[in-house]
Amino acid sequence: MAVVLLSAIRRYLGVAADVKPTTGVPAGSEFYEADSGATYLYDGAAWALKLDAGPYRASKSLAFTGAANLGAVGNVPLFTVTGEVLIVAFVPFCTVDLAGAGATLALGVTNATALFIAATTATDIDLGEFWVDTTPDPNGVALPAALKDIAITDHIVGTVAVAAITAGTIRWDCYWIPLSSDGKVVAA
Repeated sequence: MAVVLLSAIRRYLGVAADVKPTTGVPAGSEFYEADSGATYLYDGAAWALKLDAGPYRASKSLAFTGAANLGAVGNVPLFTVTGEVLIVAFVPFCTVDLAGAGATLALGVTNATALFIAATTATDIDLGEFWVDTTPDPNGVALPAALKDIAITDHIVGTVAVAAITAGTIRWDCYWIPLSSDGKVVAA
């Protein structure tokens, strides 16, 4: 990249899902994602994540219905991961009791579906509980090693087994920092 004089820079505000502008954008302009806390810098040709900040937050609230990708037996997409990232902390919190006779839920990544939390009886995950291990806890908890300081490259998924999860909601809060220049986590 050649040296570029920064003048008349602009600051943009949006969310991760927004398409960042490129027409008429001066080099040095910034785009702040209000939902993730990430800031991007425009070099005159492309946007790049500023690597001098973080951790960043990706959050998703998922209401289980039993439908495909929403609680049917199989994977439930939670976060899309690009490049290499370090999961600083991952905190699932139940906001509506889960339902589904015999259903289990595990938390991991595409090729290691129980990397974070092993299969847990879904009906044991109730309103107001942190789901940080196979025994959900309604009180404040210390995050176990499996939910912090984990380097990953695969998408984050929940895995439903035995039977469908037909109701309930979990809010997934993922705090992360990039390890590679393209490292990023966004809600799926």
